[in-house]
Amino acid sequence: MPRTILAALDAHADRTPAAPAIDATTYAELRDGVARVANRLAAAGVRAGDRLVIYAENRPGFVYAYLAGMRLGAVVVPANVLYRAGELEHVIADAGARAIAVSEQSAPHLPATAGDLIRVPLAEVEAWFADPALPTDVPASAAAEDDVAILIYTSGTTGRAKGAMLTHGNLGAIAAQVNAAWRWTAADRLLLTLPLFHVHGLGAGLNGTLAAGGALTLRERFDAAYAIDVLARGEATMFFGVPTMYVRFLEQAPPGTRFDRVRLFVSGSAALPASVHEAFEATFGASILERYGSTEFGFALGNRYEGPRFAGTVGFPLPEVRVRLDGPPGEAGEVLVSGPNVCVGYWGDPAKTAAAFVTDEAGARWFKSSDLATFDPERGYTICGRLKDLIISGGFNIYPSEVEDELLRVPGVRGDRGAPRRRARRGPGRLRRGGRPVRSRRRDRDDARPAGEFQSPQSRLPARGAAPQRDGQGGKNPAAGDAGRRPRPGLSARRKISPPALYRGGVGGYYDGRTRDRHG
Repeated sequence: MPRTILAALDAHADRTPAAPAIDATTYAELRDGVARVANRLAAAGVRAGDRLVIYAENRPGFVYAYLAGMRLGAVVVPANVLYRAGELEHVIADAGARAIAVSEQSAPHLPATAGDLIRVPLAEVEAWFADPALPTDVPASAAAEDDVAILIYTSGTTGRAKGAMLTHGNLGAIAAQVNAAWRWTAADRLLLTLPLFHVHGLGAGLNGTLAAGGALTLRERFDAAYAIDVLARGEATMFFGVPTMYVRFLEQAPPGTRFDRVRLFVSGSAALPASVHEAFEATFGASILERYGSTEFGFALGNRYEGPRFAGTVGFPLPEVRVRLDGPPGEAGEVLVSGPNVCVGYWGDPAKTAAAFVTDEAGARWFKSSDLATFDPERGYTICGRLKDLIISGGFNIYPSEVEDELLRVPGVRGDRGAPRRRARRGPGRLRRGGRPVRSRRRDRDDARPAGEFQSPQSRLPARGAAPQRDGQGGKNPAAGDAGRRPRPGLSARRKISPPALYRGGVGGYYDGRTRDRHG
């Protein structure tokens, strides 16, 4: 298999030139059109090593600019299309950008500092791609497998967003890993509605398709009704999404809908609640494969393609990836990842790069994910949350994901939010109920579960539906129940959500879920 995405594109264009690649565009047309765009970018002043920012929603021009920039040896910087002036200004300045590709929708949101950049309208990119009068020979590039191909900026959960440097070899390795793990072939067509500025959409969706020689149906954003129709009619064999998308399928699919001709559903970028996994399989007869990844290494873990997929777990390491836990045996530990998929570090920040890696006795570099997980030999890894999100109550560890999953099993509850509050009697991070759950407007008052039925993780929180009671010393006794009070779902301590984490319509309204990948 070719070791870079560009080598894979060239190989498929030579072997199967008429095979569809992106929508109705064939591999031969994609290769030649990208060469035309590369020539025009070079004429505009883009050179090898320059940083080319792409700030736009999903569209063909995004794909063309991405591949053409790499063809020239430039470093492509996919920017979150929901960034506005301040956030985008940071990315442009930190990357030392030379050029920026924009759409009609995103251009009005450029900061004033973007005026010094070479501006590349994606409408023109799409015109160059289709212009047969333009040459298809490409200037020689010195880009090698170890050269940086893209900078993807993390969402900044630990401060200002950092640019993770992924090489041409990293991108090829990530694509090869998902191809092998998910049995991806040239016969597959993926329906992709995830944003291309995100590692899930770009690294798995687009690059995985090009590495496999398959076909891609690219859409600007997720539309549940459209996706349900396409998948039910068997027009795609694969679908990648975030948990919110699968919830929308359950809410909006007409009765009797089946996805029998879709061989693979993948979920990532946020923890898939076990309740959603179970409901999806019961409703549509398809088991979702959950994977775990990060901006810095693409993907590391995934449920088995063959064999049982356990709800709430993210399975086992992908091919060529090594994973271990840094923590006491038998307890949750920090996920460390090593392999050809792991980024070389953070752009222009050797201190943060050094802090993010540890080297073992054999000289192997391991990326410190800051994610907590447990491991079971039969079920695989289970992500518990972030290191900084761990709640300690009365000496017990409480993981937000456990609490959230229980809350989502309460009929009518569609989401949750909340925060830990400190109380001296129980130690740091004790959960107190507060705020309000996000309920469906259709919720019936008779839907609530009876008091005492709510079983919290390891019995460390109040019983389901039980109202906290005052103890003899004026504190709250979480073990006491009150059968006379109506059950009231509480709130979990959520992971830190870095804005913008809610995608609600507008430019790039792809989904409205949380991101585990810590990017966009």
